Amino acid sequence: MKKMVLIVVVSIVLGICLVSCGGSSSKEAKGEETYKITMMLLSAGTTPDVGLVQVAINDYIKPMGLELEFAIMDWQFVQTINLMVSGGEKLDLIPVWGTDMSNDIAQGKILPLTPYLDTVMAGTKEIMKDYLVATTYREDVYGVPTLRDMAAAFGICMREDIMTKYGYKIEDIKTPADLEAMFIDIAPKEPELYMFYTQGNGNDIIEQMLHDWDPLGNDAYGVLMNYGQEEPLKVVNLFDTPEYEGHARLLRKWYLNGWIVPDATTNPQGGPVQVGAEKLFGFASNLKPGFDAQSTLAAGGVKMVQSSFKPQLSHSQYIALINWCIPMTCKNPEKTAQFLNLLFTDPVVFNLINWGIEGRHYVKMNDHIITYPEGVTAETTGYNMNLTWFYGNSLIGYMWEGNDYDVNDQMREFNRTAIFSKATGFNFDTTPVRNAITSVTNVVNEYRLAMGAGMLDVDENLPKFRAALKAAGIDEIVAEKQRQLDAWLAAR
Repeated sequence: MKKMVLIVVVSIVLGICLVSCGGSSSKEAKGEETYKITMMLLSAGTTPDVGLVQVAINDYIKPMGLELEFAIMDWQFVQTINLMVSGGEKLDLIPVWGTDMSNDIAQGKILPLTPYLDTVMAGTKEIMKDYLVATTYREDVYGVPTLRDMAAAFGICMREDIMTKYGYKIEDIKTPADLEAMFIDIAPKEPELYMFYTQGNGNDIIEQMLHDWDPLGNDAYGVLMNYGQEEPLKVVNLFDTPEYEGHARLLRKWYLNGWIVPDATTNPQGGPVQVGAEKLFGFASNLKPGFDAQSTLAAGGVKMVQSSFKPQLSHSQYIALINWCIPMTCKNPEKTAQFLNLLFTDPVVFNLINWGIEGRHYVKMNDHIITYPEGVTAETTGYNMNLTWFYGNSLIGYMWEGNDYDVNDQMREFNRTAIFSKATGFNFDTTPVRNAITSVTNVVNEYRLAMGAGMLDVDENLPKFRAALKAAGIDEIVAEKQRQLDAWLAAR
């Protein structure tokens, strides 16, 4: 089989040591044979120095009886991994999207982690104890979700300079009514700016500003309203609710007022890019601690501030967005689980994978924040992964310049105080209604973005949208979700 990935093997690299990374581990694997772990690495950033990073990691973990070899893949990694696993190629540690996990388990592609949680993964179990329920199937844990923002707070991100210019403070904008009153005042005075948009193409404002439901899966074709808190847990068609209609009418009014970017459903530029281009005042978004600082960087330095309209919500889909799993092709699951534990408990390993080698790829500004070494830029660095949300436990790693020094502590508090849906841990098996989901998806794709950006007349189009959904089979999906949810609740 033609290789679908590049396996990076570096035998000798002169001059690389781990003095800057805290030295070698004192943990010895006496009498144990070293096992080489092939781990998928996403080539999203600049990575010509990936071999040096691999050597640095191995200098640190070899005393533990571990060795690491990267399998570099692009964003099509799901297809690549499937080909490798089905072809029996060596692969030990892989990321799995939450929506794929049930299928992978059913097909025997990933192994349970339960046998290792009380031994080589005890540290990870303690850190992730509140979240492993989202990756538990029939009493076994099959993956460890990356630890990052494990909830979502929906609201707005706005230009601070414009707000200050007209006497507004972000902390005073707490509801859509507050936002509308500000638009009424500012829009005539800043005619070159659209007032509102979404964070990025493919999202709609309703979902990114007013979201307070548990979708019970990777769609909204049967949801629990009110944060999944109402008893009994009743699955409903989101698009049939008075809340959805009220949101659609609000956005329609804003669109007719000329406040929303008119090509919101097709414009490829995200909200921060349009802010940086002096075309936009603000945008709706899924918020988290530090998002305003990240948006400021993405907007070319235009200072952004954020405000959420609702408390942060957590449920299975947020928690299990990306999970690290051991595939069936692994020859030594226990050793692989031991290394997986390091991604969640050992800052040395986490920072090497995410940021590279201290002094070469980054330098510390303080104990929490890092930046490029003198003379190094994003264009010239040899290693620029910048995917802390993708690998392990981001809360034990450094943060890049521009973030608050205590953003990791802010994130811990954000996660701790989230409202957890009462269905957290429920995973919907789409198999019985797969055809209906395909049909409903086609209808949703026709209406959702335009309705969520105020581009469609609600009186004319919402009844058509609802009728088309019923004809496509959304009631069948809602009923099946309710049946599975009731069975899950009863089993608990």
